[in-house]
Amino acid sequence: MERAGGLREVITHSWLRRYAGDRYFERGVGYFRGGRVTSLEESGDSIRCVVTGTQEYGVRLTKKARALEHHCECPLGIEGDFCKHCVAAALAWLHQQPAPEGTAKGVGSKKTAQRATEDLAKALLEEDKETLITWLLAAAETDEALRSRLMLAAARRMGSEVLIAQTRKTLEKAIRIRQFSPNRNMRAYAAQVEEALDGVEGLLDSGHAAAMIDPCERGMHLLAEAMSRVDDSDGYMSVLSERLEELHLQACEAAPPDSVALGEKLFQLAWKGGFNEWSGTAETYANLLGERGLAAFRKKAEVEWAKVPVRMGSEGEVEVEHRFRLTSIMELLARQSGNTEQLVAVLARDLSSAHRYLQIARLYRDAGQHEEALAWAMKGLDRNFGTQEVDLRLFVAEDYQRRGCHADALRMVWVEFRSRPSLSNYKSLEKFARQAEDWDDWRAQSLAHIRRTIAGTSQDRWLRKDHSLLVEIFLYETRAEEAWQEAHAGGCGDYLWLTLAKTREKEHPEDAAAVYFLLGDKAITGAMNSRYEGGVQLLEKAAALLHAAGRREEFAQRFAAVMEKHKAKTNLHKVVEKRRRFLFPG
Repeated sequence: MERAGGLREVITHSWLRRYAGDRYFERGVGYFRGGRVTSLEESGDSIRCVVTGTQEYGVRLTKKARALEHHCECPLGIEGDFCKHCVAAALAWLHQQPAPEGTAKGVGSKKTAQRATEDLAKALLEEDKETLITWLLAAAETDEALRSRLMLAAARRMGSEVLIAQTRKTLEKAIRIRQFSPNRNMRAYAAQVEEALDGVEGLLDSGHAAAMIDPCERGMHLLAEAMSRVDDSDGYMSVLSERLEELHLQACEAAPPDSVALGEKLFQLAWKGGFNEWSGTAETYANLLGERGLAAFRKKAEVEWAKVPVRMGSEGEVEVEHRFRLTSIMELLARQSGNTEQLVAVLARDLSSAHRYLQIARLYRDAGQHEEALAWAMKGLDRNFGTQEVDLRLFVAEDYQRRGCHADALRMVWVEFRSRPSLSNYKSLEKFARQAEDWDDWRAQSLAHIRRTIAGTSQDRWLRKDHSLLVEIFLYETRAEEAWQEAHAGGCGDYLWLTLAKTREKEHPEDAAAVYFLLGDKAITGAMNSRYEGGVQLLEKAAALLHAAGRREEFAQRFAAVMEKHKAKTNLHKVVEKRRRFLFPG
């Protein structure tokens, strides 16, 4: 794709195989040799043809700057793949080109697109009007896009009212999906909707903005319904939704509705939208709404908000429809007001998680109201949220630290460490203990607690019963030798053994090689679907270390033992054969 020049310098046999891949290339060769390429036309740096597969697919290849753009109407082509039909088209073109000077001439001939278009135009001009109409109508029966364009063209000749009605109908028809649509169809679907939106934008620009407000709202509703019937992995629906919202805003700006009516309607749309469309409308439409419109929006929101009970996370609580969207609306209104208490009142309607208490505490802290912040954090801890309390405890500890209450801060993080021993909680304890200049004692106390827990004298369901946590801690503290000893004393996770092996490669290559052999064998034993590459790569690491240390014979013996153990795994032997030069370099 980097090559410059004409089509012949871009499209070559070697490039085709490399770009399409062996699978598509070979299938494309079969299609070309089978004579499935017809109607080949060339115009400048563009090729068009029809390739017959399970049905006829149009193919277009176009050189643009230093790249080749390709399009095929098949499902893979619509997804953007350089499919077998593209390969067949390129091969057909290559085989009809004159050979470069000094070589044998190519076979076949070409007919330029310009000449073909001229011939087509001449033939159509000679046909009578009724025949052309018959052809167009027949084509429109099977081509929905063509039919929509013809309907819009007819509507333009019948006046603005008919055109507006047809534009709305075309938009609704383009968006509506009757059955599930896979991702491969989404590009064509999005193009269809974009074309309909172009019609909406055209009417908006031609002075019919007021008439386009309602179609945009209807379109957003239909788009939300369609979202549940598509695989939109590539995000086409979000792009369409954003464009529709933008067109609605432009229409309202060009033909401003009554601000109170707009405020009331925008609330309904934001409250009951299907997929978070219309979110943030109070902010997006603020200039259009003005004080009167925003007051109307707020009034409607407050009426519904009054029906929402406080949620505590208890059993039997009644769920309120659209609660999440209503909460988001009230949060936005409260943030717009700049009133901290108003925002807290909104957030406090849902106290079912530790995160909500933390959110309120942080809000007060950022407003400089530290007493209120600490009070809300302690309320959250009193609720006993279990594992959710980590950040709350840290928040309280930081507040104590800010006040100079180091003992209280350390007590808080120690409670968390004892509840859930982990490297992250160890680091938190270290941070606060160092600020209190008391880390040595706290370090000894935390390591002793871990050892008691491992020995079973202290119960903790969160801690692995091997020495993984101690190994993690010593590696974090760059005490590599102590980490190694702990791993041998009580074992640890495979990921830690790999880290340990890497730390010993330079000074103790035999230790590292032993780990790589052990984990390589384990990976081969547990390999799924004959995926042995990972295990063999670990054996390669052992090979590199032992060969460099002049211990080739030792490696050969240990490797032979592994292969003997897994001698029934034929796919393993194939992988080893491919990687032999890395296992036995030189």
